Amino acid sequence: MRTFFRAYNTAFTVENDRFVSSEYHADKIEKLNGYVYPGFIDSHAHIIGLGMKLITPDLEKARSIDEIIKITRNSDATILRGWDDEILGKYPEKNMLDAIDRPLLLVRRCGHVGVANKKFLKMVEIDSEDGILKEHILIKALERVKQDPEYLIKAVNAAENEFFRYGVTTVHSDDSSNLDPQIVNNLISNLKIDVYEHLHIHSLEEMRKYASLKPQSIKLLLDGSLGARTAFLRSNYDDSNNRGVLNFDPDEFKRIIRLADSNGIQVVAHAIGDGALDVLLDAFESTDPNLRHRIVHVQMAWPDQIEQIKKMNLCVDVQPQFFISDEKMAKNRIGSRMKIAYPFKKFIGSGIRTAFSSDAPVEIPDPLLGIRAAKKLEIDPVTSLLAYTVEGSFQEFDEYKKGSISEGMIGDFIVLSKPIDDESAKVIATYKKGIKVL
Repeated sequence: MRTFFRAYNTAFTVENDRFVSSEYHADKIEKLNGYVYPGFIDSHAHIIGLGMKLITPDLEKARSIDEIIKITRNSDATILRGWDDEILGKYPEKNMLDAIDRPLLLVRRCGHVGVANKKFLKMVEIDSEDGILKEHILIKALERVKQDPEYLIKAVNAAENEFFRYGVTTVHSDDSSNLDPQIVNNLISNLKIDVYEHLHIHSLEEMRKYASLKPQSIKLLLDGSLGARTAFLRSNYDDSNNRGVLNFDPDEFKRIIRLADSNGIQVVAHAIGDGALDVLLDAFESTDPNLRHRIVHVQMAWPDQIEQIKKMNLCVDVQPQFFISDEKMAKNRIGSRMKIAYPFKKFIGSGIRTAFSSDAPVEIPDPLLGIRAAKKLEIDPVTSLLAYTVEGSFQEFDEYKKGSISEGMIGDFIVLSKPIDDESAKVIATYKKGIKVL
């Protein structure tokens, strides 16, 4: 089937799932009442995690602890997500959750800290006097929760539809931090959306186990988040007498990097704090630039660190929406260090390969929101569009398959109501391989 598409800003043909140059002898002509752009690539999200959030009650809209408790009582879910102590004024308390007669874990919106009641702690066999679970302890707890297969299928289908709703045709995902990798692969194998899935590695022992299988990429969670005060800083937080958390011993982290690099495996490493970035840059020294190793988040970076990232040919994957949603919180956490925070424009200006993403379910997976947020950082919409298309395809080694509307590329595209630099623009249609999916 050869289909000729005509839009306000372009015309093109799709045949056998690909863009082709000729418009002649089309089997079908379709008029698109809008402006066409390549399908967006969300280069860091959690497709199953987003789906879980979509099909369970959401705590993000709660403005008080009382509202949290009300939502919790009206649900039968074991895990709920989305509370924010910056809005609530404090964490939910274990003794309040103990009054609810079922195992219960409430996870902060960032996903790096949660509060559990005694029934949940007993179920997952973890001791915690105050019920607060952070970083690797939280992951361990989540690993011990048995998930209903039908629930997971419903979740991943809901997430796929949500991504298509916002024009995302490819997502780079990390869902095996607390789910079995085979379960994850089975869930995503029949989806229409392209998923570039990272294998989450928790230890050197685990890396040794999987190295011979040659996964396309691995994910390492080096530190936490600014919101949870678990991002690892060079010096203490302004509003707390600690530096945050490193989830790996630096030597172990370096050995994992070396093992992955020597086996030709791309490393995708989460690092938010400037202290974590120091550890990461030391570990990545002399690694193979052809593997396109990347740093996710990089919410703090000093000039010397930016220079090292450039010198090592590392890629970065950042979330412009964080600058908007975290701005007040971040100022409280790091104070004068905001001058080196969210340095996304500096990355791009330095020639560092920079992709944009949402980290859904932390943020809404809407690249148009990301493009508008990036404007607050003085990044123009065209540059942001490239970060949501060409740069994402580069980081998954698919730059010759997707990311632009040109001959031979996969026929992924979206239709917007207005040009992309118009802040009122909305996605009105999403096409995957030339077929409308929204």
